[in-house]
Amino acid sequence: MLNISNSAKKPSLIISIIVSVLLPVLALYSHLLFKNLGISREIQFYISRFAIWASLLLLLLYAAKIEKQPFLLWKETEYSFTDFAIALFKTFVKLFVAVYITSLLIMLFKVTAESVVLEKALALFKKSYLLLFFTCVTAGITEELIFRGYLLPRLELLFKNKIPAIIISSVLFGLLHIGYGTLLNVIGPIVIGLVFAIQYKKYRNIKILIICHFLWDLLLLTAKT
Repeated sequence: MLNISNSAKKPSLIISIIVSVLLPVLALYSHLLFKNLGISREIQFYISRFAIWASLLLLLLYAAKIEKQPFLLWKETEYSFTDFAIALFKTFVKLFVAVYITSLLIMLFKVTAESVVLEKALALFKKSYLLLFFTCVTAGITEELIFRGYLLPRLELLFKNKIPAIIISSVLFGLLHIGYGTLLNVIGPIVIGLVFAIQYKKYRNIKILIICHFLWDLLLLTAKT
């Protein structure tokens, strides 16, 4: 059962969903405000990451002060260390398989394109492993809390069905990455979002997803740099 009061109405849920998507989008593009001020790309990148943290903070305040509901509507399920490690391992394996199959399909249909934005980011990461690590921590914590922890349960409450909630939250998560400029950089996050949404529905523990997301980004970006 969802931990939310019966007073929650459809309009308020829709507003909450819009807010949860709009805040991280604005945060991601906040660095554009400083683009012509002579600030280095690295500093601009840090600004955008801190802005994402700020968007999470604002969403936490929104849930507490405006919604007057818990940020996480699904109560966290507690696991023993062994069970937690097993759940984390299974999630990581499912993620790897899903991404691998998607990569094969992308190669089959020749959906390939180089992302100039991603290449510039990788160039920054090669110069600063601190920035790389901070980026992975930011993505793991903020994206999981916002798109799985906050958005997914509210979508399920809105549609009264888990399937559209999983699909829509994953598509919105994918579209968040549209700034990379390629279809590939949208498809990949959609698949990742589907895996994480299903696993969150199964385990009801956001920490599993946060750690898995962080490790996935860290391994992938480290390999690319």
